[in-house]
Formats: sequence, C-alpha cells, structure tokens
Amino acid sequence: MKLTHKFEEMTPEKRPQDPSMNGTGLRFETMEHGGEYPDTMPQAIKVTDAEGRSCIYVPITQDGKVVDSYGYSFDPEEVA
Repeated sequence: MKLTHKFEEMTPEKRPQDPSMNGTGLRFETMEHGGEYPDTMPQAIKVTDAEGRSCIYVPITQDGKVVDSYGYSFDPEEVA
C-alpha cells in the first residue's frame, strides 16, 4: 500500500505577498529549533504578510536528515 498526500496549488491569493519587494510588512517567526544537531538553526520559519496570509518554510530532508540542494538535473534514461 502507498500513502500519497495531495496538495492544492498555493496561488498568489493564498500565499504571503511583498508588493514593495523589500520585505516591508512581512513578519518572520522562527519556529522549532534543534533537530539532529545541537545547533540553533530553526527547523521551520513562518512568514506572514500585512494581510495575515502565512506560509511555513522547512528545510529539505532526505532519509530523515536535513540536506542542501545541489540543484536540479535531468536524466533522460529515467523519463517514462
């Protein structure tokens, strides 16, 4: 059995906006800290705009560990 989580597209009307493109009106809140290592890196950051729309950003994980992205690559052999 495979469990799949479905998401709805987060259109601009739903996500925080920054009309001035300089961060004015945005609030940033660090959420839980810690994780695998005893550091102060937040494991989630909540961004809220002046109209109250918010989004929570979390680090990318792979096999339960926080990872850094190398970017995207295209492997034509894996395309169906």
